[in-house]
Amino acid sequence: MLNQVLAQATEFDVQVAEAWSKSLMLGIALGLAALGLAIVGLNYMKALGRNPEAGKAASQIVIIAAMIEVTALLAFLLGAFLL
Repeated sequence: MLNQVLAQATEFDVQVAEAWSKSLMLGIALGLAALGLAIVGLNYMKALGRNPEAGKAASQIVIIAAMIEVTALLAFLLGAFLL
């Protein structure tokens, strides 16, 4: 009977550890993706303030932002579904 109690406690501990690791991975990945988007946006606005003609090259900034978002999406899918 004591072995069953210990086995259940160990299984619960493993589930808790998995949940913590998933939430930590998702928090770090999505938080850093948001920070990356903020830095890209900040620097784009600074450059646009210095040189208003740079607004014509906005498609490059959109592509960079999309790459950051894809990285965040892949981290989310890996953490939420695969682990």
